[in-house]
Amino acid sequence: MAISIDPPQAARAPSAPLARSAKLGWAVGDFGFNIYWQSLNLLMMPFYTDVLGLSPALAGLVFLLASFWDGFADAVIGAIADRTRTRYGSYRPYLIFASPLLAVCFMASFLTPQGEQGGLFLYALLSQILLRTAYSVVQIPYSSLAARISADSNERTEMAGWRIAFAMLGGMTVTFAMPSIVDALQAQTGPDNAYAYVIAAGVVGFASLPVFWLCFAATREPSAMVDANPKGFHLGAIAEDIRTVGVILSRNGPLLRVFACMIVSSLAFTMTNKCLTYYIIHDLQRPDLRQYILPFTLFVQFLFCPVWAAVAQRTSKRAAWLSANLVSVVAYAAFYFNESRDPVIAAALLGFIACANAAYLTLIWAMLPDTVEYTEWTTGQRHDAKVFGVASWAKQVALGVNGFALGALLTAVGYVEGGARQSAEAVAGVKAIMTIAPLIGLALSAWIMWGYRLDQATHARIRADIAARGVQR
Repeated sequence: MAISIDPPQAARAPSAPLARSAKLGWAVGDFGFNIYWQSLNLLMMPFYTDVLGLSPALAGLVFLLASFWDGFADAVIGAIADRTRTRYGSYRPYLIFASPLLAVCFMASFLTPQGEQGGLFLYALLSQILLRTAYSVVQIPYSSLAARISADSNERTEMAGWRIAFAMLGGMTVTFAMPSIVDALQAQTGPDNAYAYVIAAGVVGFASLPVFWLCFAATREPSAMVDANPKGFHLGAIAEDIRTVGVILSRNGPLLRVFACMIVSSLAFTMTNKCLTYYIIHDLQRPDLRQYILPFTLFVQFLFCPVWAAVAQRTSKRAAWLSANLVSVVAYAAFYFNESRDPVIAAALLGFIACANAAYLTLIWAMLPDTVEYTEWTTGQRHDAKVFGVASWAKQVALGVNGFALGALLTAVGYVEGGARQSAEAVAGVKAIMTIAPLIGLALSAWIMWGYRLDQATHARIRADIAARGVQR
């Protein structure tokens, strides 16, 4: 497939500074998305093992197989979004028209049908595939807007900081609201209320819809960029776009490093998040605190996302990432060697970990938009949604592999499904899982990020070169 090197004039990125209202209007969208993402990240694995009754191994397999589907679905969704043409733009319409389906799929994923392990596994798998697909249909176009509405690297870093701050607020909301609603319903109707989780999911899911509508209203896609991506919607075009993804990856070294760091960091640090509920219930022996400690860690990330964005603006995204690595090593080591079961001490150490983890969340989404111009520089077209589609797939594959690995590790340390009292060995094993795996991930991500060279100055030169090519045409 031949790819033009000279970009069309229409592909030139906008240069006017964004108004604060537009930055915040876009960033608030991630509040809605993290209603769903933090549920997958923090609540779904314990729900599968302790409420639905799946074995840890089968629960982990659900995450792994669903992530394989994401690889295909996200590529198709990204290709379709890039080729979408409406009076509202290419990406914004999905925030309005696809988000209600996402809320319905979210409710369905928390049903608790009766059956043997095989039937429960099949239901969990199909419902999670539907949820992930609906999530991607809305989230990939949303993320692609970051590269469309701003072309300035520092501005994008600021937007990423606000985006992740709103994401943490969404996570705080769902991790407090869902357990609280479930507990309140079960206190009134009994602990076996099969619909408590579905009702809780419906409340928080439909509460996300006005957030997406606000994001739609607050953003605009520049008319000058309407033809920056390929156009023409047909099956052959979608197949061509999927092949184009391979070309993009082969010519974009910075993008490969960002993807690798996304996979490694998500795979490692999600171990902490997924184990946190188990740790609170079985190690601290305070299940009543889960709706407070989980939001607290997200609140710390909310506070520090803009801080890490400011560090990246003053230094570089690479330097900020490596600095966060050092903080994380100290934080995880302190948590691992702490033997106290005082929830205040535990929360303080978990907050220390969350402070550093905020950097990875912020910097990934600050670096990705810069790689869109790098793609345009090397291929002649931007392919915004394809870049973010592959990024979404990488993130969800990491979540899937993480879930599978966690299921295997929980089985290895002797964790028993069904919410039973766990052995001392299983409790100690959970704590080891949530600390040692992230430390390994820290070492890998630092090694990968060491070679990342797409800093602010390099990105500015690439933008200038793209603009010059357009003028020459």
